[in-house]
Amino acid sequence: MSDILSQLKTSIADHFLDNKKSRLSCLSIYKCHRPQQLHHIPFSQPTLLVVVTGQKQVVLGDTRMSVSKGELVLIPPDSSVWLGQYPDTEGRQYLGLAFRFNLEALKHFRLIYGASLDQWDISAQWQRKAPDSILASLEQWVSWHKYYSVNEQLIQHRQVELLLLLAQAGLIGNILLGEHPSWKQRVSQLLAIDPARPWQIGEVCSRLAVSESSLRRKLQQEESSFRELLEEVRLASGLSMILETQHSIGQVAIAVGYQSQSRFGERFKRRFGMTPTDLRRTLDD
Repeated sequence: MSDILSQLKTSIADHFLDNKKSRLSCLSIYKCHRPQQLHHIPFSQPTLLVVVTGQKQVVLGDTRMSVSKGELVLIPPDSSVWLGQYPDTEGRQYLGLAFRFNLEALKHFRLIYGASLDQWDISAQWQRKAPDSILASLEQWVSWHKYYSVNEQLIQHRQVELLLLLAQAGLIGNILLGEHPSWKQRVSQLLAIDPARPWQIGEVCSRLAVSESSLRRKLQQEESSFRELLEEVRLASGLSMILETQHSIGQVAIAVGYQSQSRFGERFKRRFGMTPTDLRRTLDD
């Protein structure tokens, strides 16, 4: 294991030892001691996945990848992915990171560095050994959260910095897939701000400056709908909370907009192939 990867593993361990740990905004840290197999995980935003220990299996359409420690995967936006996460035999745990890039950061990156894109390899790249520069940037972000609070400006700055590092390493292709964001991306990112909110399509249209009939038509063209996206965002938010927090399943259900824990569990299992309780058990040592 490289020195940088070892430092990242140590910082992650410190994060889990901190009883006051909080979710790290655009960066998620995952740990499990038993295998996880999850179906149809939605990635509305382009996402960088890194395996720190253990192994990850990724299936996206016809693309299948087996990802080992120290390797990364780049998931393009508007993807539905099957994920398997498996502890290693030595430490009997899986550790991994997910870093999501929002639309504002992508727009800002294009504004600053768009003229330089022809200098870099922007072909689609799926899987690669993670460059030390990427691992160091992620380790700094995890460590920063331990001592300091963050705001939206810092989050945007960190995202643009990581996008630049990916571009310089020839790994930006999947992240910048498509010059214009889909309407699914725009709607999903807005809904994810507060998944428990009783969102109505009229409010979303007002915030996105589009008519209701136009938005319905655009989402239909993208083989989606407002109601489908709302449930998808709520379940994805619930998935993250189960993996990243100590909240009870009932608390998670309410936090993502379900008044009934049983209904949340039913919809969760139908979507991901595991109940919230069974998923939470994979985290136990």
